[in-house]
Amino acid sequence: MRLAALLMIMATPAAAAEADIKAEIKAARTAYNAAIAARDVAGVRAALGEGYVGIAGTGGEAIIGADAMAEYFARAFRTPGFLGFVRTPDMVTVAEPPQRAMERGHWSGGSLSGRMSGEYLAVWVPTPEGWKLRSETFVTLTNNAPGPK
Repeated sequence: MRLAALLMIMATPAAAAEADIKAEIKAARTAYNAAIAARDVAGVRAALGEGYVGIAGTGGEAIIGADAMAEYFARAFRTPGFLGFVRTPDMVTVAEPPQRAMERGHWSGGSLSGRMSGEYLAVWVPTPEGWKLRSETFVTLTNNAPGPK
């Protein structure tokens, strides 16, 4: 019984640290979603780390670099009828040691001319400014928007 209690006490700081990391990543995702909703290019850019790579859901095109993703959103924000995108985490898994974390979830969005949705996988890395996105891969599973399906 004592051994079990000792092991539980020893595991508590790591579990607390992991919970803190997950909360920080979920808060960063919430801020990213809010930046998209507010059409805030600087807020979008703030979520992205150096070396960022995004894979778009419908066409599968690679968006290389945080500045390129910020510009992608700047163009989208100027598009008439753009409604935005919302990414909703289903789970966050933190590596041991916590040098990266994986977020998996579902997304939806589009424009007045059509909606899309699907699933995504994101990699987060710690930086001096907090956890930042290193990569995101989106898979479109439903698409009633005009254009490539």
